[in-house]
Amino acid sequence: MITDTQLRARMAMERKVVRHLIRTAKANGYQLKAVWDGGERVKCDLESEAMDSVFSVDESTIYFKHPDEPKGHCAVIVLGNDGWDAIADNSQGGKWDEVMAKCDTYSDKLCEATV
Repeated sequence: MITDTQLRARMAMERKVVRHLIRTAKANGYQLKAVWDGGERVKCDLESEAMDSVFSVDESTIYFKHPDEPKGHCAVIVLGNDGWDAIADNSQGGKWDEVMAKCDTYSDKLCEATV
């Protein structure tokens, strides 16, 4: 059975992972566009708006767009597992692969720190 302390630690780690994704995407020129919360697509321009939408449900999709790329990219977020593995799936191509590689490295470090 999971303790309250373990639950809080996992939730904090999920927030770190999602925040890192948003900030890494922004640092690589991607604009935050929206979050699909399973019921509606919520327009999000700010990190705080996206975080609120993502953490209001167990599963969501964050959408990003780079002005130099013809199509947008997304990342599926699934909460409630180990914390460091909150990014469940994502699109590929363009500069997005670099963003995801940085997020994978960050998540791997968090995973190693919990073992």
